[in-house]
Amino acid sequence: DLMAHFSTTIDSALPAEAAFGLLADFSSVAQWDPGVTAAVRLDEGPLRVGSAFLVTATFGPRRIPLTYVIRALDPGHRVVLDAVTADFVSHDVITVEPGPVGSRVTYDATLTLQGGRRVADPLLQAAFAVIGRRAEAGLRSALNPQAVAA
Repeated sequence: DLMAHFSTTIDSALPAEAAFGLLADFSSVAQWDPGVTAAVRLDEGPLRVGSAFLVTATFGPRRIPLTYVIRALDPGHRVVLDAVTADFVSHDVITVEPGPVGSRVTYDATLTLQGGRRVADPLLQAAFAVIGRRAEAGLRSALNPQAVAA
């Protein structure tokens, strides 16, 4: 299967619990990822395996509704989310650990093409890298709300 991969580790001033709370509730993705125009949680109550989020992602002129579902949850430490469409599967793993000042967040995303979609892999990887860098910058800001760019 053709896939694109993006991974980043960010040191956050936020305590691990706060950083995890911000990211595990994936409806927050619209606040920090410029490629996402809207995100809402589809269920209520404490986060759990099966909790789902409707995320509207923008790829060029297209708006793509994605339903992300929590597949694994280690509260305060790790959450795994998947979004499955006819064209691709997005697999996101967010890990939070205590860091030097607050917490260290690792965001690891893999995009795998499905079905008849056989886009040239380097093109997919390049596009995904751009999307990833933008998301990384937004994530860095969200995780360090007090930091002011020098």
